[in-house]
Amino acid sequence: MPKRVSRGAAVSASAAFAAAILWLWAALANASEYGVSTYRPGLMDLYAGMLPPPGTTIVKSLFLYQDARAKAVTEDGRVEFDTHTVTYNEAIFAAYVTRLRVLGAYWAFGTIQMVRIASQSADSGLHGGALHNQSTTIAGLGDGIFIPAMLNWNFGQFHVTSAFSFYAPTGEYSSSRLINTGLNRWALEPDVGLTWMSGRGTEASLFAGYTVNTKNQAGDYYSGQEFHADFALAQHLPHGLLLGIAGYAFQQTTADSGSGARLGPFKGRVIGLGPLLGETVNINEKPISFTFKYDFEFAEQNRSSGNELWFTTCIRF
Repeated sequence: MPKRVSRGAAVSASAAFAAAILWLWAALANASEYGVSTYRPGLMDLYAGMLPPPGTTIVKSLFLYQDARAKAVTEDGRVEFDTHTVTYNEAIFAAYVTRLRVLGAYWAFGTIQMVRIASQSADSGLHGGALHNQSTTIAGLGDGIFIPAMLNWNFGQFHVTSAFSFYAPTGEYSSSRLINTGLNRWALEPDVGLTWMSGRGTEASLFAGYTVNTKNQAGDYYSGQEFHADFALAQHLPHGLLLGIAGYAFQQTTADSGSGARLGPFKGRVIGLGPLLGETVNINEKPISFTFKYDFEFAEQNRSSGNELWFTTCIRF
């Protein structure tokens, strides 16, 4: 004879399930914390250690398409979720090199401003049970990156650039949404770029930085500190052509904390690598560079990951 379930027990089970889902969505409301770094890996690779002469303005437009997925289970093992995120990002990097010398290098400054369209769907529920779906699509400004100081030194074929950046929470954020265009946190970051350019057009570049995040007050979530490194190995060919490979490595170095960190320390990690193709053409006697790259992400941990298509246009005035 089948065992009857009392109405009170059913209500208690439903209440427990609802509480678990609400707990999970409270965590997902801070989804920007869970698996999304402050720095966008892959943003800087070619010419990482080089700046143009004084008086030159660089305008670099970057378009990024990413299709990524992530899975996670809350620290107590009760609730799980599986997310699928598609994002379109447009970023403008503008910099100006002054004639003011600091430590033997010309001082430069710049900014990176982003516009983002993102769509995320998430399946959530009790671990091992049926999952329930929710989705959100949003568009708007992303967080601004401001670079008050860049210094560049040139030693023959070797070039070095140091920079200091800070991230401002200018993007849209709401603790009730599944995904946001901003992270709702400030961050500081020292960076260094290195480039070796041979006389035959072989380039090896590395851009590394260390990000120190502040707390997201809306969710009492303190993201850990992050190390990132972008790199490129390319051959500059005749007629402005460029062939190579590019990639990045990201590792969170300290644990997430705060009452909003329901998934525990959640240290993120990912590596990306893929082909690079470019061409430089003269338009109205100005060289304009076009670059395509496609990154395959792997070795991911506690982070959304997928494949990425980049298209970059760079103009120097």
